[in-house]
Amino acid sequence: MGEKCNFAYKRSTMAVNEVYIARINKAIDFFEKHMSESLNLADFAREACFSPFHFHRIFSLMTSETPYGFMNRLRIEKAASMLISDSSIPVNEIAYACGFSSQAVFSRAFKRHFEMSAAQYRKKWPAISDGQIRKNSKIDRSTQSYFWEFEPYKKWKAMYENNICVKHMPEMHLIYCRHTGPYHLIGKAYERLMAWAGPKGLLTPDVKTMTVYHDDPNITIIEKLRQSACITVSKDIKPEGEFGSMKTPAGLYAVGRFEISVNEFEPAWNAVCAWLIQSKYQPVNGLPYELYHNNHEEHPEGKFVLDICVPVNLVNTNK
Repeated sequence: MGEKCNFAYKRSTMAVNEVYIARINKAIDFFEKHMSESLNLADFAREACFSPFHFHRIFSLMTSETPYGFMNRLRIEKAASMLISDSSIPVNEIAYACGFSSQAVFSRAFKRHFEMSAAQYRKKWPAISDGQIRKNSKIDRSTQSYFWEFEPYKKWKAMYENNICVKHMPEMHLIYCRHTGPYHLIGKAYERLMAWAGPKGLLTPDVKTMTVYHDDPNITIIEKLRQSACITVSKDIKPEGEFGSMKTPAGLYAVGRFEISVNEFEPAWNAVCAWLIQSKYQPVNGLPYELYHNNHEEHPEGKFVLDICVPVNLVNTNK
């Protein structure tokens, strides 16, 4: 199913790729400059030259905050600073100046973050100016260090070391049954697909199953998440009802081979992302997928043996 993995490219340190740092910094600078505007994840991601699909995971791994969480926190902290720097500015003006759509939205977010209302915060500031009000901040404002000091990579190292490489994957012809909704319910789509494919003689010994991902759960609400339960086929098969045909394009992919339990899919995906951050490759627009090599029900420990495949190209140092 592709060329042999070449593990020749390795880093002697756990350093985060400088290009990734520069791009995330660029996105952060852009947000701080346009904080008062109505920005969404796509705007934020565009500045980092990543698609929203990949940006969310990369940003989260590099800063230990989600993009939405980061944007919301910076808006709240700017509002807190304005509250105490000029007591004459009305709270509603501060809310809009910091990019909140309404004072009600701001009030809920502020209270959730500081455990007190904006008015209480302003009134009590002299008594709590010892820094306690920053207890929920994930960034040490004395250093302004946005990125991990590489220590958190260690928890992914055991999972991705010698398991991930970049290789050329061939074009694959697929028959799919589309599933929309939570990931753990995709089994029903596979059941329908197998029941349809079996009588047609499509379940040959060399057939592989694949899950193709069309949306990111951090961007798309769970009820709207689209995935395709697929089997590989050697020739074009005429679509029939809910069973369609598609192809995954040939090209370079970061490929991680894992043997994992049903609860380890998220860590495995994070391991691939962590590997990419310290590699010379970047994710590109395309359809990431999971390629399965076994029937987990036949595994003695019920584990999945699979490749996580993410389309990539070399990092563009000009961006």
